[in-house]
Amino acid sequence: MSFIYHLVPRNLKGEVLIPLVELKEKYPEIYASQMAKYDDHPQRKRLPKRMLKKLNCLQEEVLHFSPIHPWLMHQGLQSVFSDWNQPSLFFEIPIQRIRNLPAILFDMNSTGTYVFGEDESEEMFRWLTPENYQILESIPPEAIEFYQKWQERGHRGAPAMARIPHVMVKGRASVQNCRIIDWRHPPNDPAGMDKLLFSASGSLE
Repeated sequence: MSFIYHLVPRNLKGEVLIPLVELKEKYPEIYASQMAKYDDHPQRKRLPKRMLKKLNCLQEEVLHFSPIHPWLMHQGLQSVFSDWNQPSLFFEIPIQRIRNLPAILFDMNSTGTYVFGEDESEEMFRWLTPENYQILESIPPEAIEFYQKWQERGHRGAPAMARIPHVMVKGRASVQNCRIIDWRHPPNDPAGMDKLLFSASGSLE
């Protein structure tokens, strides 16, 4: 079975992932905390309002998932920041959960011309289904280069998902009965996995 991954939100509510635009209406305080993460770069502030032509919607209307096991991102970061070991938990979500939702793969590395903040080429986007989805088996070299640039500027860490392809899904996605994994542990390591059962008490982003 193939999976996509989503960071477990700190202000977890319920068993359904919802996009930012819905979060703003249902949980404005959580929405504000989620939006704060876009304040680290002038261009990132504009991302939620950027149009995704292929899905015919704004980025704030989609969910973002990783197509790579989180442990590989952790390993990539540690290869550059040797003393870095920030804990994070991720949902491991079966790709079948998004079968009936419009979904695309955004691979910013596919053309070799990606510049953050500039309009992306349509060649970087392709329709995604459970049948054509392939999990990434290694971290892209472009991500390692990005981490290295942050280290050279004096940072002690870097955004893990930068220069890693994104799975973008228009709509909601259930995380009920999904495993939660600690990205400090390799795949299939029982020590890094836990299963949480959620009650229908709300939503999250």
